[in-house]
Amino acid sequence: MSMNRWLFRFSSLLVMIVWWMSLGSSHVFASVTVVTPPTDLTKVIEVELNDDYFNPNVITIPLEGSTTLLLKNKGKNEHTFTVKKLGIDVVIESGKEKNITVKPKNTGTYELICRYHLLKGMAGKVIVK
Repeated sequence: MSMNRWLFRFSSLLVMIVWWMSLGSSHVFASVTVVTPPTDLTKVIEVELNDDYFNPNVITIPLEGSTTLLLKNKGKNEHTFTVKKLGIDVVIESGKEKNITVKPKNTGTYELICRYHLLKGMAGKVIVK
């Protein structure tokens, strides 16, 4: 048997072995499910905006990580969720809801108001600790 013929058969055999092994390994990897925990753990707090009040009217959020506020306007009027010192000013139409994500940089107690109904007492506090 010539050297060229032997090399051709050997390389063909190697190609078939690699091909056969890749078929088996792709089947195995396709059936494996890898679950990784989320790296950004976000706390969710639901806040109801109703005619002339927030519920809860004192909201405590952690300094670390992100907090999502689910703002639900259950009132008949349009309201705002405004915390000036945190840079939050969101308008929520009657019967609608909005999600906002808050990632505060400093601890403290911040004034929460509805710009439209502050004179009717629609106010609260956001505490970051």
